[in-house]
Parts: sequence; structure tokens; C-alpha cells
Amino acid sequence: MKALSVLIFLFTAAFSFAGVNITSPANGSASGSPVHVTAWATPVSGRVISSMVVYLDNVQNYVKYANTVDTYLNMGSGWHTVLVKSWDNYGGIYQASTAVNVGQASTTPTTQTQGSTLWNIDQLGGWQSCSTCAGAGGWGPSAPIGLKQNVASPSLDGRSAQFWLGGGTPYSDGLWWYKVMYDSAANNNAHHFVYDFYFYITDPTAAQSIEFDINQFVAGRSLIFGSQCSYRSSGTWDIWDNPNNRWVSTGIRCPSLVAYQWAHVVLEVERTSGNQLHYIALTLNGTKHYLNWYNSSTATSWKGVTVNYQMDGNYRQQNYSTWVDKMALSYW
Repeated sequence: MKALSVLIFLFTAAFSFAGVNITSPANGSASGSPVHVTAWATPVSGRVISSMVVYLDNVQNYVKYANTVDTYLNMGSGWHTVLVKSWDNYGGIYQASTAVNVGQASTTPTTQTQGSTLWNIDQLGGWQSCSTCAGAGGWGPSAPIGLKQNVASPSLDGRSAQFWLGGGTPYSDGLWWYKVMYDSAANNNAHHFVYDFYFYITDPTAAQSIEFDINQFVAGRSLIFGSQCSYRSSGTWDIWDNPNNRWVSTGIRCPSLVAYQWAHVVLEVERTSGNQLHYIALTLNGTKHYLNWYNSSTATSWKGVTVNYQMDGNYRQQNYSTWVDKMALSYW
């Protein structure tokens, strides 16, 4: 229940054209062991990359004092996360991560036939978060929040992410976001997005609403594709009105979530050729609702794409957790 537009200041412009690119293994791919890991890093203009470190499941595994990595890592059977972090000569840090399934067939769905998909985002390193920025006007109350990855249970693939929100101030919120793309040709060419994930909650009464967004900053325009299940307030699905900084009810009923059951959410949106936002459809547990709602973008100097996940506290600000699994973003 907050103004999403204020979040763009968190999208650091200084590093919009710099970062780490992992070329192998592809995210969500299957591989035998050892796994071939290749990556390169690009610093901010005027700086140089001084070192790169490869982490396997959050444990340092390989170091190289250069701007490229080309090595092989031994891994056991199952899913693993490879995080590549680099430092420049001014202490600036850049990182990226990927998930690989060793010794098993790939679980990549076959329904996506065009563009690219970033799979298992919930397993990747590099998530960022805040609490105050998630409140109304970007100045909400501070609240303790947490993220624990690679949780075995509850999960669908054996590696879910547990998001936690606490505190004692009513209506405090927690926001987490993952930067999918920096300023790149892929961002410029991306017009369609499908945000697909599962989430699980043990006490639906503790949440005021659950929110998930796609943010695209491109060609001088800010497109905040915001969506929330506001089942304790309006009882409907709400979507974000960019120029007016407000939530708009779709009129589509969003029933109270069911405890101890996985909910499956799919948000489909489009950036039109005129840089308008087009909300195409929203699907919950297989029931698809066509929105066909257009909205204007706003001006910005930021560049890139993020996916957001937010938990909102209720009037009692009960501590609660949600678990997220099989999070993916398709774009073309």
C-alpha cells in the first residue's frame, strides 16, 4: 500500500552500464560435473577490474586477479548457485549469479518459445531490500526484515526463499528486489514481460497484502508494472497508476489466501511502442483474468529492469513469513 514511483532512487544509476556477465553455465541449465564457469566484468568508466571471485553455494571457491574467469568447479548432484563477484580499483563491487542443475535433466519449461527467461530468481545472490522505502511516499516506518535462501521445506524444487517481516509499528512493509538487467540492448529491445512464481504463507491474516512488480527504466521512461492482492482492504487485485502514484482496483476479486498451500501467480505486461504500460493479464492458481489496461510512463534517467516482491504488515503488525519458489521472468 505505497507509492511505487519513489523506488526508482534505489536503482543506482552510476552502475547502470557496468556489471558482471556470466556466460556459462546458463541460468536454469543442466550440467554434468565439473561445471564450466566463464564470466567477465565491466567496471564504471575510468576504472579497471582488479579481481574476481567465484562462490559456489555462498562459499568462496576461486579467485583471479583479472576481469575474466574461465574455470571448472566440481559439484554434487542437484541444484547449485554460482555467484561471481568482482572489485574495481576504487573498491566498487559488481556481481551476478546463476543456478545450475548438476546430474539431472533441466527443469526449464518448454512453453516459452521466444525471447529469454531468467529462471529460479529466488535462488540467485544479489537481492537487495529495505523497509522504509516500501511505505507510503517512500517514507514508511522502519521494520526488521529478512531473507533466507535455499530452504528445503516448504519448497517445490527443494530450494525456496523465505521472506520475513516483523516489527511493532502497524502497517510496516518489507520490499525485496532483484536487478535483472542493467542498461543494455536486451533492455532496449524488451517489450513483453511474464513474471511467474509460487508463494506460500502459513498465516494469511498476518498480511495486509502481497505485492509483486516489474520495473523497467528505458529510453528515459519509467514503467512501474505494480500488482497486489489487497484482500484485507479492497478485496480485489490492484494495479499501479504510474502518473498519479496510486493503486487502482481492477474489480477482480482477490480472495483471502489459503494457509499452507502454494499459490501460483503470473503477471503478463507489455511496454508498447509508444512506451505506454499495457497490463495484459493476471493469473492466480490457473484462473486467468484479462486486464487490457493502459497507463502512461513517467520520465526518468535510470536504466534497467528489476523484479520486486513486497510483504505488507497489517494493523497489528504480526511477524510473518512467506516462501517463494520457482520465480522466473521471461522477456522479449
